[in-house]
Amino acid sequence: MTDFSPSIRSNGVIRTLRRNWITIAIFIVMLIALAVFVPAFYQPANLLNVARQSSIVGVVAIGMTFVILTGGIDLSVGSILALSGVTMAILINQGMVPGLAIVVALLVGVGAGLLNGLIVAVLKIQPFIATLATMVAITGLALRVTNGGPQAFNNIGDLFNFLGSGQVLGLPGPFLVFLIVAAIGVLVLRYLSFGRFLYAIGGSSEAARLSGVPTTRTLLLAYAVSGVTAALAGVMTASRLGVGAPTAGGLANLDAITAVVIGGTSLMGGVGGALGTVFGAVLLAVLSNLMNLIGISPFDQQIVKGVVIVLAVLFAIQATRRRISDRRAKPAPQESVRDRLLR
Repeated sequence: MTDFSPSIRSNGVIRTLRRNWITIAIFIVMLIALAVFVPAFYQPANLLNVARQSSIVGVVAIGMTFVILTGGIDLSVGSILALSGVTMAILINQGMVPGLAIVVALLVGVGAGLLNGLIVAVLKIQPFIATLATMVAITGLALRVTNGGPQAFNNIGDLFNFLGSGQVLGLPGPFLVFLIVAAIGVLVLRYLSFGRFLYAIGGSSEAARLSGVPTTRTLLLAYAVSGVTAALAGVMTASRLGVGAPTAGGLANLDAITAVVIGGTSLMGGVGGALGTVFGAVLLAVLSNLMNLIGISPFDQQIVKGVVIVLAVLFAIQATRRRISDRRAKPAPQESVRDRLLR
């Protein structure tokens, strides 16, 4: 399954570029416009700020990509982000070694993700409803363990500095974490059987099951990945602020979904990838930074983001319709199960 020929790898890169050409074009036009009308954007300090802004949403969005590729969705990532952050803060305040506290916080994310996967894959509840329910429950749990208040902790140290606001070789630590997570996501989706299974389930869950794809296990792993990336984002957020806040998640789920869709991943599943999600997350950060530079109020920024979400979904719907139309117009050749999974 993992033996990909060079031609298959090359075709995968070409498909990625074709699928994300709108995002790439918008990104290039925006960069040119910024150079002409808002040259302050290219100040080194501001560029570092953009990279830092894209990191949290980007990490969450990479995990969200795994879920959306299956045709599902995870609305609970913001709540998992908050719960993981407060878990780490509480454990550190109780004397636990910071590194171990971070590991436990990540395991909380894995557990929450597996819970989502069990509800979706085993109980067969629609992902929107399942993760909406866990979002509410996990938010309540985060508020309960903190009595509704933020948990300040001692975040002095190289590890917290790296995850929060530090720099390595001139680049923000959180942005490097984002790049590492994105690289792992690209490699998994492009070269491992697990990634191929995600695409197969997104194309047709029943057909994938009949073809021998372990659908239940794959869905469990997909939601676990989403949970652990949300937890990592929670650790990064708490490290930067020095506080584990039960409401830190905010609109992280919507921002992550927007980044994934802008990056060319279809909400119907089966089409997309982590590389496009990177473009989507960076594009959102550039847009937010631009609005800050030109003085748009935070309230109006939310309106603009809402419009961006609608446009992103419209683009995704049009792309999906074109794909379906192309498949109907051209008869599919006979191919093996292995070929379908590698496609």
